[in-house]
Amino acid sequence: MYKKMVNRNWFTAAALLLALPTAYFITISLLKYVFNVDGPFDNGTPFLERMGIKENLGWNINLLILFGPLIAFLLTIFQVLKINWQFSKEQFEFHFAIRKKWFPLAVAVLSSGLLLILFIYLAGENLTIR
Repeated sequence: MYKKMVNRNWFTAAALLLALPTAYFITISLLKYVFNVDGPFDNGTPFLERMGIKENLGWNINLLILFGPLIAFLLTIFQVLKINWQFSKEQFEFHFAIRKKWFPLAVAVLSSGLLLILFIYLAGENLTIR
């Protein structure tokens, strides 16, 4: 039982590590462009440029920023979501339950929030108003 719990915590810790670069990038970008706090963004820019932030989407930090939260969400949501289904001639029954495992649940909420922020940015950046 303890070994099973430790294995799940490793998955959750790996998911958190996948989501943290996106959270860091969004945080320093918000600090710079919304709150006019230039320090964290300006200090992190040389490192991010070495990691390939200015290049096209490829095997660089851009891929981690875009798909890290998605992979983190998938690694954690299956730890907390329980789905039961039954089929009969008259009906289909689906039952969803969320288990109270706080660490995987918190990482799932964090990664889904990061995905929402990225989607809003994508939609807002490419929206044309006529």
